[in-house]
Amino acid sequence: MKERAEFRTSQGVVPFGVGAIIDFLDESLMSAGLDAWPYELADPSVKPEILKSSQVVDGRLARRLSAELGRPIDFFLSPTEAPDIAPRGTPHLDRADMPFVRFPNWHFCPRCRHLKHVPWNTPWRSEGLRCHNPGRRAEGEAKPCSELPAKRRPRLSPVRFVTACEAGHMMDFPWHEWAHSGDIPACAPETAQLYLYSTTAAGLAGVVVKCTSCGSSRSMAGAFQRDALRGMATPSCCGERPWLGPDGTVDCPSLVPQTIQRGASNSYFAKLTSSILIPPYSAKVQQVLDRPDIWDEITSFTVEGKPHLPFLKTKARNLGLDEDAFIAAVLQRLSGDGTAAADTYTDETRYRFDEYKAYTGARPPELERHDFDTKACDVRGYEPWFAQAFEAVVLVRRLRETRVLTGFTRLVPPDAAGGALAALSLAPKRWLPGFSVRGEGIFLQFSRERLAAWRALPEIEARVGGLQTQLTRLAVERGRPVRVITPAYLLIHSFAHLLIRQLAFECGYDSSSLRERLYVSDDSAHPMAGLLVYTASGDSEGTLGGLVRQGEAGRLDATVRAALANAAICSSDPLCIESEGQGTNALNRAACHACALLPETSCEEGNLLLDRVVAIGTPENSGLGYFGSVMI
Repeated sequence: MKERAEFRTSQGVVPFGVGAIIDFLDESLMSAGLDAWPYELADPSVKPEILKSSQVVDGRLARRLSAELGRPIDFFLSPTEAPDIAPRGTPHLDRADMPFVRFPNWHFCPRCRHLKHVPWNTPWRSEGLRCHNPGRRAEGEAKPCSELPAKRRPRLSPVRFVTACEAGHMMDFPWHEWAHSGDIPACAPETAQLYLYSTTAAGLAGVVVKCTSCGSSRSMAGAFQRDALRGMATPSCCGERPWLGPDGTVDCPSLVPQTIQRGASNSYFAKLTSSILIPPYSAKVQQVLDRPDIWDEITSFTVEGKPHLPFLKTKARNLGLDEDAFIAAVLQRLSGDGTAAADTYTDETRYRFDEYKAYTGARPPELERHDFDTKACDVRGYEPWFAQAFEAVVLVRRLRETRVLTGFTRLVPPDAAGGALAALSLAPKRWLPGFSVRGEGIFLQFSRERLAAWRALPEIEARVGGLQTQLTRLAVERGRPVRVITPAYLLIHSFAHLLIRQLAFECGYDSSSLRERLYVSDDSAHPMAGLLVYTASGDSEGTLGGLVRQGEAGRLDATVRAALANAAICSSDPLCIESEGQGTNALNRAACHACALLPETSCEEGNLLLDRVVAIGTPENSGLGYFGSVMI
């Protein structure tokens, strides 16, 4: 194994963000909190280099998160690159190892099955990660591990059971308390010798933890029950936050931890906020002013709110910007003109409406198309049925999406959790971890006239009403606000899935590299009925032009027709097409893995709220589908 494990920069935000467990070849680590990131610990002379190389600029998203979180967010930082990537003899000050802590701390020897607690900061090459157990092997009378040559002593492996609570805390499984929960008096933790055995019994009953000091033992059967650990070590959760170090423990008196496997899908749910960089924020001059280091430098040269013009002219020349445009942008920002109200950023509908207008608005000036560039297509150039279904097609030749980690939960997703997100640092920072994805996309705007006529069908309201009832019931059970789903939202979301599945066949992208972004609203002030399908890959694959080319006349209409034809027949029919509720919490109707579901990273709703019938109709009544006439 390499001395330093590596992964892509974007993976340091999701799925291996702060607080997530990463399983490497023979060890298990947890991503450390922001307090230990290189930017926070770097020497003041090195900080500017790290900021220059890792800073992600998106002023619009920074303003949104500042309003949502109630504290100033100045910028975002992506994980730093590993220093050994640099050529020999050419040190890079902006590169550093990302921090991790060792978790779980309990390890076992694969040879003698001895359980040992390893400190959270034990280095990889430390002898503390090798077995020094002087006791005999569990299976026989062979030499104990302590008598083997140093290099032959087995390397300890992390246990696969940990505990967590819904507040995001995570602790080691209470092995000592679990083994001594029987009738035999418990021995002291300092003298207990714990072993983790495997027997021939099925399931968890075949995993036994035993203390050879007093003979106590217990299988893991029942350890995953909801209240199995109640009163085991403490009356409630210990409130441990390993990613924040030994000082991260907080009080958590109201919750009881639950046993989970360290690699389980419910061990970490990242809360991501994403945004498309649109004009005017995509303009180079605005991105420069959104950098806190440059803006602080500009404001330091102001007197009574008026900037030093000679300094601004010099700064503009050094940055390669037009002097007059730079000075005008600085004066506008200092005066506060053009600053939107806080609810513009916190209201999701208004926030997306700005993006919606950017797609359907004028193309950006030629010098400002580096991060956002569009080309409107005349729908009359497509097939007649296509022109009736859609009002506009916009090819987004270039776009930049910013994704930011704001927190995480465990056991339940953020939307289902009633409490706050787990903290990323001991004290709030003025920055958050994030990264940018550059790519391309296709924007489709549905016909409002045709959409209104389709929504008037009574059968459509009945289908949507069934999902709405289920959503309402879940919201009441969880104490969450009731969310309203409209027929237009169900249609556009379902169609986005069908289109992505077909595009994966025709434009060469993997389906996990394509992503949906929905723009649906009945608000009279912000009416929207559209979707963006765009590349979500974090490398050069996202900008090869294949997706934009597929959106041209003669291609996109054929792709949509093929997507609808493939959706008409599912290998799970008639069970799928006649389903009244399937998927998680029965929040899908006619949608399954064989016809409509996508990789969950591609879907905004986690593969829920889908129904292909609203797009294609049923075999008996194709008119139920918005595109029903196409299928005739």
